[in-house]
Amino acid sequence: MHVYYKFGLLLIFLLSVSISSTAPADKNESLEYDDNDDYSDEDQLNESPEIAENRQMQLTSTTTTTFRPIFSIPRRSSHVLEPSCPRSCHCLEDFKYVQCINAHLTQVPLDLPKRAAIIDLSHNEIAELRAEDFANLSKLVEINLSHNLLRRLDKEAFNGLERLSRLRLANNQLTNIEPDTFAGATDLTLLDLSNNSIVQRTEGSFLNQPSLNDFSCSNCSWTELPEQIFMNMSGLTALRLDHNEFKRQINTRAFTPLKDLIKLKLPELDQANIEELCNLLKTIDNISFKHFDLSCFELVLGTSFNESLIQATDPPFKRVTSLPTTPKAATPATPRTANRNRNNNNGMSNETVSNVAKAGIMTENGGSQIPAKEEPYKVPISQEVINTLLICIMFIAVVGIVVGLLCRKDVGGIKTKCCRTSKPEPKDQVHPTEEIPLNKLA
Repeated sequence: MHVYYKFGLLLIFLLSVSISSTAPADKNESLEYDDNDDYSDEDQLNESPEIAENRQMQLTSTTTTTFRPIFSIPRRSSHVLEPSCPRSCHCLEDFKYVQCINAHLTQVPLDLPKRAAIIDLSHNEIAELRAEDFANLSKLVEINLSHNLLRRLDKEAFNGLERLSRLRLANNQLTNIEPDTFAGATDLTLLDLSNNSIVQRTEGSFLNQPSLNDFSCSNCSWTELPEQIFMNMSGLTALRLDHNEFKRQINTRAFTPLKDLIKLKLPELDQANIEELCNLLKTIDNISFKHFDLSCFELVLGTSFNESLIQATDPPFKRVTSLPTTPKAATPATPRTANRNRNNNNGMSNETVSNVAKAGIMTENGGSQIPAKEEPYKVPISQEVINTLLICIMFIAVVGIVVGLLCRKDVGGIKTKCCRTSKPEPKDQVHPTEEIPLNKLA
């Protein structure tokens, strides 16, 4: 029995390793015949026995015996390389989103995956963009380099990025930007350069980027706008230039090429400057300032400047009502009401003046605008008070349930002592005479 067991194992091993088969020595090798030799059935019938025997010997000599494995495991090609993720980054969505936030990087990693579409390199210490940083990354759609130490951008850093549409370079140390810096990104639609001390060009366009739609340069230390600054940026639909030092004056002719501008955010300007800007921009409706918005649509239709103001800090928007020119008569109510009605354009209480000063809206006569009606004060109820009330209600309910259970069943005599009172037996009760059996009379 032991011998048969070993013989069976040996047989199984031999069958699993290989099988004997007869095949040509090379799969690409076959019997070659001359093109001029066409053998047909008639030729085979007419040939002599010696020729037939020689042909059979050639066929026999060209066959060899080989052994093929039954279980052929396909080998992995050594030419296919999987994409790798940089050591200090996280790759998500099948290497399409590369996140390198707060990685203490001083330069862009060179081993970024080629299939990456979004790269976030914000909050690092990158000081320069080189020409080879984003080479061969043609699938990039968005690059975020905000909060770095960028001082220089190579002109060839964005070459070949034809799909790049969003580029964020806010909060860096950029000063000089050439007009053709982003020319390689032909499909760039959003560019954020906020919080950079960028030097303006006195002549020509700031950027040669006709495809740009959204441009932000808030707090860029700009003091004026040259007339040709947006000449090659005519596709802009959103422009943010707030927190710059324009000193309430701006060159409105610089906005002439922006025929499709819809969103505009600016610092505080004079009333005459704002009206001139609204008449120039035909497609825009609201212009956002620091403390309020202004509806150019209503201003162009003939509405007064004060009636076109909109409070932007209290959505949904509330219309700001102007202060009446004639003072209201004082009513002999309480002293607080009399003081409130005594306010007019020339004199106001300190509380009202401080509130209106925060809004930053002034009337044509120099007086401030105040809301027409104040909402009554509502006493807020904190969540702690509500929780305390709920706990008290639950405690009273539990006590009621316990008392009900004790009075329903006499547990330890509590029901008798607490819930019921024993009735005294009547003293004048006459007991019936006891009957004596006849056998006990004798």
